[in-house]
Amino acid sequence: MINFYIKILFLLRPIFLRLGVNFEQLAAIVEVKLKMDNRRARFNQWNKKQSESNGTFFLTLGLYFLMASAFSVFIYFSASITAVYSLVFAMMMFMLAMTLITDFSAVILDSNDNAVLLPRPIDDRTLLIARITHILMYLLSMMLALAIPFMVVTILKHGVLAAISFLIISLLSLILIVFLTNIFYLVLMQFTSEERLRNVINSFQIVLTFIFMGGYRLVARLVNIEALMNGVDTKVQWWHFLIPPIWMGNSMNTIIKHEFDSTKFLFLFLTLTMPFMVVFLVNNIFSGVFNQKIAGMDIAKRQEKTPNKVAEKGLAETLSSIFTGTSMERGAFEFVWKITSRDRKFKLRIYPSLAYLLIYPIFMVGTGRSEGSFQQQIEHLRESTGMGIVVIYLCGTVLLTIRSQISQSEDFKAAWLYELAPISKPGEILSGSLRAILVKFLLPITILLCIVLSIIWGVNLLDDLLFGMLTITNLDLLLSIGMSNELPFSTEIKKNGGGSFIRNMAYVFLAGIIGIIHYFMMQVPYVIGVFMLIQLALALFLFKKYREVGWEKMRME
Repeated sequence: MINFYIKILFLLRPIFLRLGVNFEQLAAIVEVKLKMDNRRARFNQWNKKQSESNGTFFLTLGLYFLMASAFSVFIYFSASITAVYSLVFAMMMFMLAMTLITDFSAVILDSNDNAVLLPRPIDDRTLLIARITHILMYLLSMMLALAIPFMVVTILKHGVLAAISFLIISLLSLILIVFLTNIFYLVLMQFTSEERLRNVINSFQIVLTFIFMGGYRLVARLVNIEALMNGVDTKVQWWHFLIPPIWMGNSMNTIIKHEFDSTKFLFLFLTLTMPFMVVFLVNNIFSGVFNQKIAGMDIAKRQEKTPNKVAEKGLAETLSSIFTGTSMERGAFEFVWKITSRDRKFKLRIYPSLAYLLIYPIFMVGTGRSEGSFQQQIEHLRESTGMGIVVIYLCGTVLLTIRSQISQSEDFKAAWLYELAPISKPGEILSGSLRAILVKFLLPITILLCIVLSIIWGVNLLDDLLFGMLTITNLDLLLSIGMSNELPFSTEIKKNGGGSFIRNMAYVFLAGIIGIIHYFMMQVPYVIGVFMLIQLALALFLFKKYREVGWEKMRME
């Protein structure tokens, strides 16, 4: 795979030279980064070698291919070329943008290689383009997995020329997404100090998640079933020129039908030129400041401690004394609470994924269809309690998302302290860690959902909310007790890409199955209340068993 990527890189050498980069340096940097992604031989506490493959990445590609294959049917049966291809490009750009934000932002903003590369005679432009090219190698594979099914159906319906045009426009959309995201980061770096940048970059990524999710939903609203099946295209509005998927859908319509006018020419012009314009902006305007800002992100400002001042009891200490039962649990609770608040790179990995999981139910509830006023849509939602159950379980997957990331850290080699310390039952650390996650992340989400569900559906769904959260917690406990566990921040960060996104999708699918069972249970009066008491008793029992997990169930680097 690496050799394939490098061959593509050399085929594109003239383009890189036109950008003014040192191609030999760029190729060397990208090749080393790709090799580092694959060379991850690890050892557990028994010195048994563990091999890590690219299975997760290829599983992601397979999932993208299946999703695109199912969606490609619309191209064959749709009578509106503009409508269906606008939806196709919106879906592709959304998937790639979410993967870029959730899985590759840490790679874009990684400063680990600065100590090696910055002292060398490597100019800023070459280093920035090398970072972006490294990410493009993975996103190109994902884009092809999405594009191939659409190309096959396009060949069957519109011919080979249309399919080639679709591939070219797909490549342009990938370039636009990657460089546009980088422009967002780079603009923020221009107007923010290094110290403040470390604190606001996670919030900015959540804003990006809103933008891409909102743009995807906006395009979906513009294209209705009538447009898809009867060929009734939406009338062009001025703001259509601000939405890239609509440019590309109109461009495909122009290429296939050979119809030209001033409006269609403008859409085609935007499609073909805007990706190169954002490349020009990144390459010529923002690249100079990028590496200096990245280097400054990890330079923490030292603060002098006031002498003879006794530290006051903080929130973590207060909550740990309430929600934990042993001193070991209390220490693990405070440790996880503070690290998740202070570790910038942990927040960089987890917060965009949380934003995605929390934003999706909001858009799903608030954007059913555009017919009717907002109050009428709320009234329509009140008639469907099933939608409330979907929201509960989607938000509940936040716990599973954080649990999949809590064991990972850049300082994972320090986990030898776990084995050195006199810890007879590591389950106490696991239990304290889980309690910290529940209190810090799941409890605020539950309180927020209480307010939202009460406004839309009334208090009748509050018992379903508590039942759903207990179900998610017990599911996590059962899986943790029955499988191998990893102590907090004791394993290496997986940087191959696709990891967190694919896990989130799997958890959403599993939560959907449980939600269906819940929906049928709630049709019988008092069943949820009775089973909620059973769930609570089960949770207390499982926490007790979880606390007793021994070293034989542990897996460490």
